[in-house]
Amino acid sequence: MKTQEVVSSFMADCKLRGLSDKTLETYNSQLNNFASAFPGKFPPKPEIIQVFIANLKGEYNRDSHYRTLKDMCNFAKRRKLYKGENPMSSVTRPRIHKKISPIIDEITLLLLPLNLSDPKTSCLRDKAIIGLALDTAIRQGELLNLKRKDILDDRIVISGKTGYGVVPLSKTVREFILALPERKDGYVWSGRNHGNGDPPRLGKSGLYKICKKYLLLSGYQGERRFGLQTLRVSFGVLYLKDKGDMRSLQCILRHKNIQTTADYYTPYQQQDIVEKHHEHTPGRVFEEAKVSD
Repeated sequence: MKTQEVVSSFMADCKLRGLSDKTLETYNSQLNNFASAFPGKFPPKPEIIQVFIANLKGEYNRDSHYRTLKDMCNFAKRRKLYKGENPMSSVTRPRIHKKISPIIDEITLLLLPLNLSDPKTSCLRDKAIIGLALDTAIRQGELLNLKRKDILDDRIVISGKTGYGVVPLSKTVREFILALPERKDGYVWSGRNHGNGDPPRLGKSGLYKICKKYLLLSGYQGERRFGLQTLRVSFGVLYLKDKGDMRSLQCILRHKNIQTTADYYTPYQQQDIVEKHHEHTPGRVFEEAKVSD
């Protein structure tokens, strides 16, 4: 089969599996770029794919292309669209230098409700959004796609990057959300109303501005990172710091593998590790010897 035929078949499968619009858009862009570079018979040789990935700009972009091509090759192999070994099994995965994203501290966390309760700077919608983010670690797409019928007694039903899921919800945050005006289309969040009738739905840009506004008001300084992801990452760090366990955090964050949760959040636990080290290190014998001297 030609590469473009495999791409079309794979994209159709992704749509049937209900992947998010953002994921489909990313896959489509990356794979059409790949098909344009290699329009002939699928698959190209591993060394050719490796050169293609290596010439892409940005380590995250290279890794994203690698994972997308691996997913497509795995799909094509299962469907027997080509013979021989999976070419991606011989392609080296790009290395990513891990970075620790900035998070909010305890002071910022305490100041957020105060700024969100000020009628001069806040509104109920904003309080509900920030409250929901800090209570559920919800992703951007999941929040924007939330419908009123998805608000249950003590949890919410979300749909987005990983499909459908259920996340615990606090009583107070639930009351914030249900106090908002109901929309005719069933969605929860409204943007600015520039005329009569139902206001437009809240979009990505509007959501980002809301998060940035209250983070800045609360004294957060995060190297230009002011979106919902900052609150999601902060949720995980503060959850573990408050003695929450890794397994329940995995379920709340909707990570498929607990190792993903552990790998991501362990670097944020350095202070706890230092304290544990001071408590349990065998090097304590020198402190005891010093006391004896």
